[in-house]
Amino acid sequence: MSNIHVLNVPSDFERFLSEADTSYRQQLELIPLFSQNKKTKLSLEQRNFFAAVFYHLRGHFINFMWYVANFSTDPYTKKIILENINEELGSGTRFSHEKLYERFAKECGIDINDEIVNQTHYLPFAKEFNKGHLHWLTTHDADERLAAFAAYERLDNIDYPYLTKFASSLNIPESATAFFQVHMHVEHFEPTIEKLIPIWQNSESKISDSLNFIYSHQIKMWTQLSSAIFEIT
Repeated sequence: MSNIHVLNVPSDFERFLSEADTSYRQQLELIPLFSQNKKTKLSLEQRNFFAAVFYHLRGHFINFMWYVANFSTDPYTKKIILENINEELGSGTRFSHEKLYERFAKECGIDINDEIVNQTHYLPFAKEFNKGHLHWLTTHDADERLAAFAAYERLDNIDYPYLTKFASSLNIPESATAFFQVHMHVEHFEPTIEKLIPIWQNSESKISDSLNFIYSHQIKMWTQLSSAIFEIT
């Protein structure tokens, strides 16, 4: 169960988050890649393209986390990010998220080791997406950086139900969609909430501006990815 309801979260903060999430979902559902009205089956080339490009859209987030953690003086912020990275790496019998994605990509005919080394499908819009995050972080303070990190993590729980449904439509074994299924249920936003509440109480705009940047930046990226996929014939 989410810990967000255990804390005394200001009602106006909860309302802001709920309204932002609703608006984001509405925008997401207008994008052809996720639209309920678009039933076009992807070609093999389109499927492979998605697997290769999406690797870079999600795989460079480590740089985002690295920046936030390194330029924070707050031990709790560092702890949150270290725990996040630890989960990404996997432990015990759990595979790392990178290994789970490798399994998905392999079913789509993509070798992520080639992408890591040669960045063959690291397209300009994907580079701009990742660079845009880092540029924003360098021009905002520690509170805003934490809020942006929290917003990015919150989007996992919104994006991944759509992504899981999309991945399941690609005619690959269900086991290969584990990467997407795992991300539907992560709770990476919840550990940040106790730090976000006092920020909200002191300066609502720090939270709202940070979240609005992350949400709009993400929508722009999904729109560009969708267009690039459906331009392939």
